[in-house]
Amino acid sequence: MGFLTDDERQQLRIHSMILHVVGDGDFEPQPARAVEHAQFFLSRIRDTDVAAVHQFRQRAPTRDMLARMAVAAETFEDGAQSLSAAFSRQHRTTTRDGAFFIFELRVTDPAVRIYSLIKYDYREAIEQAIEADGQQRLRQIVHAFIDDKKAIQKSALIRITDGVVEPQVSARDRTKTSPDIADYFSTFLDVDRARTDEELNISLLDSLRQVLVASIDLLPERDPATALKTAKALLRDRQQIDQDAIVDAVFAAAGHPDEEVQLVLRHRITRKLQSQRLAGLAFPPDRRVLRRPPMRRIRTAEGVTVTYPDGVTVTRVPRENALGEIITITTDLIVEETLVREGAR
Repeated sequence: MGFLTDDERQQLRIHSMILHVVGDGDFEPQPARAVEHAQFFLSRIRDTDVAAVHQFRQRAPTRDMLARMAVAAETFEDGAQSLSAAFSRQHRTTTRDGAFFIFELRVTDPAVRIYSLIKYDYREAIEQAIEADGQQRLRQIVHAFIDDKKAIQKSALIRITDGVVEPQVSARDRTKTSPDIADYFSTFLDVDRARTDEELNISLLDSLRQVLVASIDLLPERDPATALKTAKALLRDRQQIDQDAIVDAVFAAAGHPDEEVQLVLRHRITRKLQSQRLAGLAFPPDRRVLRRPPMRRIRTAEGVTVTYPDGVTVTRVPRENALGEIITITTDLIVEETLVREGAR
């Protein structure tokens, strides 16, 4: 979907796991745990899968420890305890208490190790239980992990291949406006933003343009330019852009087509977002990137009028030994060519 490949999402399995409580109290190292409730935790790990917008700094102790764990230069238990202690030291007292999990994940490729780091909410829950006397009682469970991705406070995914840590890190933080993460979490991970909101918006705009041009036969009036303008306007006015918002904007740009066409468009935009490393991300709109471009108009002595938005490639070269210019318009596709009625001139 985002950081993980499609094959990795299908093949993912938990090899090792450890859990520590983080909060106001002193840190107490815990042993690695037997893998239990694997499908529950794999679902939560997949919920954290977003495209990477962060990367490791040049000096990154967290990266180095994970590399040592991946090649067994450090045991999973010792390395994970060390990382959990470092996270606990960075954890602020004003931040909600929680459980800090570290998972070592495997896939079919034996050279690949994927590490998942998740800070999960503690939640109070009530369950109904039947006691020995046959009476039903309500029992409070103080430390419950609920099946809700909103319970994930912070998360990171790191991939290591043949002992080499990839520089890109997939990271999410519920406490910050996506895709930013809290200072203490970035300090613990030793990462910085590698892609700005402007760059994400530019990649989004390029994705929309390519998908709509490729889908010209599915658009009203076979007009990708108008469809792109519609999609941009819808996304420009949102508080935050995510994958659902992008898909909805494409559907609206296509005139809210039937389900069969929607399936085609959804598949195309999803694949394009994956290739542009935007899958799963949420980010604020950059209205300078998504704005309606200013229009330019050229009128010639021969009665030719050309109107075009900024950004279209129009080349003007003076003619040799003569008055006037040669005007060249470079386009991906001509979408309309019709005769104009006399009264419409």
